[in-house]
Amino acid sequence: MYILRGNENLKKTEIIKKNYEFEYFFKKGRFFSGKLINIFVFNSHLNVNRLGIAVSKKTGGSVIRNRLKRFIREAYTNVEDRIVVNCNMLIVWKKSADADLANFFDVRDDLVNLLIKSGNMKVN
Repeated sequence: MYILRGNENLKKTEIIKKNYEFEYFFKKGRFFSGKLINIFVFNSHLNVNRLGIAVSKKTGGSVIRNRLKRFIREAYTNVEDRIVVNCNMLIVWKKSADADLANFFDVRDDLVNLLIKSGNMKVN
């Protein structure tokens, strides 16, 4: 497991990077589909949240893929304080979503709606 040390924005979150961890998320997680992203969510006994982000190579070039990952990461940090602890989440960019028209606000709204639907977000 990797603890993200260089980015203090993610307070209680570990980033997953290993292939077997992604496969575990795909197998174990409950699936929720949004307009731009899909999420796989499951709860664990750990005291930290774990996050994985996946964008397919078919989405576009590396610049577009990295821009989408930055959008997703920033959307997550924006709502991290409202996410329940022990939440493991894999966020996957939909291949059918147009990457050129995507912006941060749409990604954040989609993530918030999916987290509320999954029951892993504290609603004020």
